[in-house]
Amino acid sequence: MAEDLTQDVKGVNKWKVEVDSANKRQKDFWNSGGRVVRRFLDDRKDENYRTIEVENQFRLNLFHANVTTQLAMMYGRIPQTDVARRWADPNDDIARVASELLQRLLNLTVQAPGSTDSDLLRACLQDRLLPGLGVARVRYTFEKEVTEERVEVVDPETGMSAIQMQQNETIVDEKAPLVYVHWRDFLWGYGRIWADVSWVGFKTYLTKEEFIQRFGEEKVEYVTFNKIPIGTKDEEYADDKDQPWMKTEVIEIWDKESRRVYWYHEDCPDYLDVRDDPLGLQGFFPCPEPMAANTTTTLYLPRSDFKIAQDLYNSIDLLQTRISIITKAVKVVGLYDASNGDIKRMLQEGTDNDLIPVDNWAMFAEKQGLKGQIDWLPLSDIVEALAKLQELRSEQIQLLYEVTGMSDILRGSSEQYSGVGQEQLKAKFASVRIQHLQDDFSRFASDLMQIRAEVICNHFEPESIYEQASAQYMMDSFELVQQAIQMLKGNEINWMWQICIKPESIAMVDYAQLKAERVEYLTAIGTFVNAVEAIGAKEPEMLPFLMELMRWGMAGFKGSQQIEGVLDHGIDQVKQRLANPPPQQPPIELQEIQAKHQAEMEKQSKKAQDDMMKLLNQHKAKLIEITADTQAHEATERIQAYFNILETEAKMKADIAVERTRSKSRG
Repeated sequence: MAEDLTQDVKGVNKWKVEVDSANKRQKDFWNSGGRVVRRFLDDRKDENYRTIEVENQFRLNLFHANVTTQLAMMYGRIPQTDVARRWADPNDDIARVASELLQRLLNLTVQAPGSTDSDLLRACLQDRLLPGLGVARVRYTFEKEVTEERVEVVDPETGMSAIQMQQNETIVDEKAPLVYVHWRDFLWGYGRIWADVSWVGFKTYLTKEEFIQRFGEEKVEYVTFNKIPIGTKDEEYADDKDQPWMKTEVIEIWDKESRRVYWYHEDCPDYLDVRDDPLGLQGFFPCPEPMAANTTTTLYLPRSDFKIAQDLYNSIDLLQTRISIITKAVKVVGLYDASNGDIKRMLQEGTDNDLIPVDNWAMFAEKQGLKGQIDWLPLSDIVEALAKLQELRSEQIQLLYEVTGMSDILRGSSEQYSGVGQEQLKAKFASVRIQHLQDDFSRFASDLMQIRAEVICNHFEPESIYEQASAQYMMDSFELVQQAIQMLKGNEINWMWQICIKPESIAMVDYAQLKAERVEYLTAIGTFVNAVEAIGAKEPEMLPFLMELMRWGMAGFKGSQQIEGVLDHGIDQVKQRLANPPPQQPPIELQEIQAKHQAEMEKQSKKAQDDMMKLLNQHKAKLIEITADTQAHEATERIQAYFNILETEAKMKADIAVERTRSKSRG
């Protein structure tokens, strides 16, 4: 135990060095990020963080306009997570059902009333566009429900049984929430690229009550609580100085090398808490790679987009200031001869069609009238200078668009008579210029949902997955759903190889394109059905193959997994029908011929029976006649034997006649 304690103390010293180094390394980024945010909000402060208004200073805040446009364009609606089979294998029904279960669980939290997932992603994107770093993480939370039940306990010595109350704990209400991390509360280890980063840290600020509830009373004596958290003397935390509660800073450190989590406070000689890999994630970190702006392979450290184009923004503001000052100077003003007060009356009292008398007209005319006694401010020179400044400002704005990637099509301006094809080319070109940023945001959202899916598969109970996904209403069988849940709860590598998670859409949705895709899909299915209809009619045994081919094609369309179960059921019915075909009905013409032959056969059979009865009656009459004439016993026996022979012979003839008739009907 003493050896472990010594190692822990050494570990605390190690993390003190790591945290101090990270704070020093990221200090410039925090200071720069604070200034960028204030520039976005046009919050003008001096060195003491006091709001000031500089006289004759005007800003054309294009930075705010550009960021707002990019944010609205890239995040137009609540994102929907698309979970599908990685290779779209049509025969992998277990992976299909597992994908639908995960998709329901991931989208459930996004669309739930009061959910903050949408605001979280928007905040992360805004942090990426402003200071240059967007971070979020995933947690696992649950509640336990304690129940009591009666249990019969047998005493092994006496053999007597007794009833006792036993408490059982059941995990209920499992969640995997997304948590927003402010860009100033995120630390990371030294590395040239993100793959080299060995640890990440999350700052949290706790009151004394929260600290005691989380870490106990024995460690609170080492900790100091302030209104300004630790490290807030720097510029980037100036806005936090007015928070009302006494708090202290705790850093939650996730170390990839040891796969352990440490809770660290710089004043505490020991760890506040230590836990082994609480989430069991493949990448260990509870957060995806952040959205970091303008990183290089020299050092993994973000740099705001504003810093790249700050000279242009400042130049445009300087031009705007001069334009505003000169605009104030554009007014009708001049000088006149003070000895002639009538000139001033001309501007103050003069109205339309009005004449003002001059007392000494001869002297007024001798001085060349108004031209010789008044001199106006040269507005032509001022207006020319103003026009030149406005032209220069337009050039600077266009240059800013080229540097930042903002184009006219993204700002909603286009030529009046440009064609549809030209506008589509503009839109495609504009989207290409910011495609990297869009891909980075999509990657961030996908990785975040991937981590959430791992947490669900690693920690959620099968009952929770079944209930929260409303699996009882799925069209697939209960056995298939259970197999899918078992796959998710099994080896995570297996299901990650088979299932792909990505955001369906995080940009402004194009309903026309969505409609075109669905119409194209329905058209393709209709064309396929018409093409194979003739083949299926002539060769019914080809139907299963054709339907399998259609299912293979359907698996490549987004959202098809919801109806693939119906298609699978139809394929099974077709196969079963072909395996057990119903008795074939002959054609109508053949049925008519068979009916005629059947009627003819019945007619001949009835005639044969009538002939047999007629012959039998004749023999009976003859027998009666012989019996009446012959009284001897021997004669009677002979006649009776003769009668039996005749009767048997008549029946045989009748049977032969019927069989011949049936044979003719079959022929």
